[in-house]
Amino acid sequence: MAILLNLIQVTICQGEMPMLRCLRQGPGQERKMLALPPFLSKYGGPGFDIRQRIPYFRCFCRRNVLSPKTFPGFSPVGGSVLDLMNTMNWHMQPPVSPEVAASLADALRTDQPFPLALARILVRRGISSFAAAKAFYTPAQGELHDPFLMRDMDRAVARLLEAHDRQEPVLLYGDYDVDGTSAVATMMQAMRDLGFRVSFYIPDRYGEGYGISYQGVDYAHREGIRLMVSLDCGIKAMDKVQYAGLKGIDIIVCDHHTPGPVLPAAVAVLDPKRPDCPYPYKELTGCGVGMKLLQALTLRLREQGHPLPPDYDPFAAYCDLLVLSIACDIVPITGENRVMAYHGLNKLRENPLPGIKALMDQAEGSRDWDISDLVFFIGPRINAAGRLEHARQAVRVLMGEDLEDGASNLQSSNDARKDLDRNMTEEALQLIGQDPEYSAGHSTVLFHPEWHKGVIGIVASRLIETHYRPTVLLTRSEGKLVGSARSVPGFDLYQALEACDEHLLQWGGHKYAAGLSLKEEVFPAFRQAFDAAVARSITPEQRVPVLYIDELISLPEVDARFVRLLNRMAPFGPQNRRPVFLAKGVQVAYHTVMKEEHIKLVIQQGETMVEAVGFNLARKWDSLQTDRLDVAFQPMFNTWNQKTRINLRIKDIRPAHEDS
Repeated sequence: MAILLNLIQVTICQGEMPMLRCLRQGPGQERKMLALPPFLSKYGGPGFDIRQRIPYFRCFCRRNVLSPKTFPGFSPVGGSVLDLMNTMNWHMQPPVSPEVAASLADALRTDQPFPLALARILVRRGISSFAAAKAFYTPAQGELHDPFLMRDMDRAVARLLEAHDRQEPVLLYGDYDVDGTSAVATMMQAMRDLGFRVSFYIPDRYGEGYGISYQGVDYAHREGIRLMVSLDCGIKAMDKVQYAGLKGIDIIVCDHHTPGPVLPAAVAVLDPKRPDCPYPYKELTGCGVGMKLLQALTLRLREQGHPLPPDYDPFAAYCDLLVLSIACDIVPITGENRVMAYHGLNKLRENPLPGIKALMDQAEGSRDWDISDLVFFIGPRINAAGRLEHARQAVRVLMGEDLEDGASNLQSSNDARKDLDRNMTEEALQLIGQDPEYSAGHSTVLFHPEWHKGVIGIVASRLIETHYRPTVLLTRSEGKLVGSARSVPGFDLYQALEACDEHLLQWGGHKYAAGLSLKEEVFPAFRQAFDAAVARSITPEQRVPVLYIDELISLPEVDARFVRLLNRMAPFGPQNRRPVFLAKGVQVAYHTVMKEEHIKLVIQQGETMVEAVGFNLARKWDSLQTDRLDVAFQPMFNTWNQKTRINLRIKDIRPAHEDS
């Protein structure tokens, strides 16, 4: 029987001979130790990863020696765990009370039964009553919290009203990512609506770096600014806020990042993550915090009798910008974020702002425009400006200014970013392939003097897709090494970097992403220290990606009504991801490979046949040598030539298990 390396979870080495050990056994099986066959063993000694030398390697073993049924998983014997070719652990979500699920399904029944599989998913996500389901399916603007519940909101509004009455110029200071630029674009337009004199400033990513800068404060001082509002930054800018105060500039901080032990000495610090902030929802974006400030300002201006249109609502006017920040900052789609995203997507589909419409028009093909579409098609165009040019271009486009040339410039920057991304990824993979010690390690730490530091974080994430390890990529800049670090789910990158602090000049971030700088001469020591820190903490489970499966289902259950009801759970995103279903023992009636990377199948179960597409699964499909599969998938509608059909987006495939 043919078996590809992607069916093997790990390789291990014992002495000079690569070995395999069975991790899970079926009934009556004993744990066995196997030497790799000679044609495999000859390719390497201890810690050797065959994938680095033979990316498409296929090994043929007799069924009774090595097969996915006899040896479905492997674990290390004194060696390192290596991911070989897209291995993925399938994890079924825990069961829920059958009585609670049945009760919810009965409550949601119309003229037809409500699918029990969907009821179980809702219960698992904390929705167990008709009222909770109604609020979940149709989030109402009335569920948004009173903005004055946020600590310092009264102080922020009072200072801004003072500026409004005096016609004092206000400078909006934003970060250069999607959240920061969308926050600035939202605040600029809404504050103009409310009668403010307002301008904006975005720091240069490379000349100034993240957050409030001394250069930015100096710019404000030269322009005669006496009030700045920071958006998506500022919560840890103690020195810069103090510096601004010495220049006679007041600052209102609007941020959503976790503060340090000391807050900046600003006029007001709006951040729901402040320990002393009673605001009920803690996961707002930077743009979301700005929107709460706009809502509070609008309320106070109305109370004071300022002439505003009776139906003016900053949320209704700019919620499509707000959902852009929610999507691209990868925040939980829960609570207020769900309400904001729901209404923002509706506006974006029906009546988007001109700037967003221009970016939507540049994305090829027709789409429904959900959260993932914003992440993959709009976000990269905005981020490319800050990575390769200057993020002020993105703000102008989002505000509807210079649309034709501005949107084209963003497109050109994104095309250049993609070329850099592709080339740097190829170079990184070559460095890995040329490193004889790589397979014995637990992390990926690479340095190339000519990599573009604006793209390095993207490439680090890309490497984790193929080499599932905590990853650090570095390049040379201004006489030192600078770079980005990315982690795998569950592993605390922050703690690993903390253990390497003696080798670093500067660093900061969180559990899954960080930035860092170091002297070039300490790179070998840092690489060794980081790998040792990872080795001490990472668990075997964190070395293999996990696919969480919500429900076991049969293909006949997945009809058009089922998909329509499933889609009502949108917007999908963190903490409300699109459900994944498992169909076991399906027959493959047709298959083809697309662009050498993707697969298109027609799968059948009983009398039901459905088309399914799997991206980046061509190599795995080639390995299976079977027409009977277990398929993990997400069902959705696909419209082509004005015809809408159900299509399955394949997440993973495996040979049908004996119990299928």
